[in-house]
Amino acid sequence: MSGQPRAPSAFAPLAIRAFLALWTANLLSNTGGWMATTGAAWEMTSLTSEPIFVALLAASSTLPMFLFCFPAGILADRFDRRRYIIVCQFWMMAVAATLAVLAYMGQLNHWNLLALSFCMGLGNAMNAPAWHAVVPEIVSGPLLRPAIALNSAGFNLARTIGPVVGQILLGLVGVFLLFAINAATYIGVVLAMLAWRRPAEARAAQRREGFLEAARSGIAFVRDSRDLRAVFARGLCFFTPGIAIATLLPVIGRFELGLDEFTFGILYAVFGTGAVVAAFLMPTINRLLGHDRANIWAMGVHALATLVAALVMTPWVVGACVTLAGGCWITVIANNGASVQMILPNFMRARGMAVHQMVFFGSMVVGSLLWGKVATLLGTQAALLLSAASLVPFTVLAATIRLPGSTLPRA
Repeated sequence: MSGQPRAPSAFAPLAIRAFLALWTANLLSNTGGWMATTGAAWEMTSLTSEPIFVALLAASSTLPMFLFCFPAGILADRFDRRRYIIVCQFWMMAVAATLAVLAYMGQLNHWNLLALSFCMGLGNAMNAPAWHAVVPEIVSGPLLRPAIALNSAGFNLARTIGPVVGQILLGLVGVFLLFAINAATYIGVVLAMLAWRRPAEARAAQRREGFLEAARSGIAFVRDSRDLRAVFARGLCFFTPGIAIATLLPVIGRFELGLDEFTFGILYAVFGTGAVVAAFLMPTINRLLGHDRANIWAMGVHALATLVAALVMTPWVVGACVTLAGGCWITVIANNGASVQMILPNFMRARGMAVHQMVFFGSMVVGSLLWGKVATLLGTQAALLLSAASLVPFTVLAATIRLPGSTLPRA
């Protein structure tokens, strides 16, 4: 028999022990993170009913990804990525513990909640390029795309579990417990990293450039890569106009739908549910449509879901639309991320992924602040309607830009 080799299943990377250990530890850590994130959003809506403060909370955790991700990528390409990630985990553990202490003492307010969310975002920004760069050191070849989808699925599975469990504990004990649990979950990632032995060839492939030299070479590589610019352009077409429904979710749940703590957590969770289902279906979706057209379809469905949520503001309809939005979101993120990974050589991987994260989170910051301001001035429904309308021309524009990525480059 002849023909193309069978595509690996969505779960094939889990057969690699190191990937399974890190994936499991990261799932637990992200579950704690989503418990804390949902608790912080609820706490902010308890402190103020202004949508702009909810938007600022979302922006405070994503802005550091735009400001510090590239320097973090340089550091991750210069130093041992395993040790570097462990240091970042301890930083985030300390921030989460500080939030827990302040919440327990009743000292949380608008500004220290925003400041500590920024510090947590800083830890994520410093950690992310190294984390993305080690994935191809553990999983390579045809397993890379399903491994990236599994990482995204794990993140969104945590987004499904964390808010529900967190909001139950919030009602029973208080928000301080959510922050304390989040602090404890970083221990698992540290232990998994300590157990992993990084391949010698991966260490050898890193280049010990000076900081400024590494910055110049990283900028030059991105500037000269048409394929990378294509991925970034496709991302900008989606993330800025499409972030409205995710940014305004606390306002929609608390004030538009009048949800209690538990159902508020459910609303957060269904976004992750949609993302998890889409991640598991992604090998089939990409095989049928191709990763390029799959992303365009996801953008169109996301626009439709946002429109319906704005027009029919009831819990069941909004929940269904948020679920669809989660599936669309993960499709675009995973396919864009896999394309970038397949373009980058190992010595440039952390810096290249850092720029990718900067574009992703920078567009999210702009979108969060934009739609938060629109919601404050015109109302939440108007913001969602304008978000859906703006996605239409950007989807058409994205369809004219080819999404690259076929084979993983050599180091």
